[in-house]
Amino acid sequence: MKNKKTVWFSAFKNVVRADYVKRLEDSALQGWQVDKIGQWSSVYMTLKRREPKQYRFVYDMQAVPKKDYKTTYEQFGWEFVGQMASAFIWRKEYTQERPESFSDKESLKKRNIRVIAAASVSFFMFLLTAIIGTECFVVNFRHLVPSDILQFTLGLVLSYVFTIYMGYVMNKINKNNQR
Repeated sequence: MKNKKTVWFSAFKNVVRADYVKRLEDSALQGWQVDKIGQWSSVYMTLKRREPKQYRFVYDMQAVPKKDYKTTYEQFGWEFVGQMASAFIWRKEYTQERPESFSDKESLKKRNIRVIAAASVSFFMFLLTAIIGTECFVVNFRHLVPSDILQFTLGLVLSYVFTIYMGYVMNKINKNNQR
């Protein structure tokens, strides 16, 4: 049996904070532990086989954390696992009652609205790129050589794929926000 496994695109598959946290908690219960989360952990994350543990994970968005941010969590027994961009990941082992984090539901809803707004900007940028690219492609098709057609097609496919993905992200976060 392998002692390491790589999880690819975990943050892209689990775009809602609660889903991401649940995935980490379920993995820990199955004996797959993450040692460190870094900037590239949204793309690939290495888990190591260990004794199963019950952890509460916290995915805390902090664009500009206060000076005593880390110290406060650590004083309450939370272990800093790492950071991906402005997302700080914390964990705390427990056996009985699941420990609470420092985030209330209203703060989480406001944060989710900000994330949806940011995703909306990306969505409309990709959509605009796809529409303009399609128009340019149709207008200039007769003048393009096969290699240009291939490049245009790949660019358009990527633009539409990202547009659809950003729409999926916004929808998933919005549904989670309504719970």
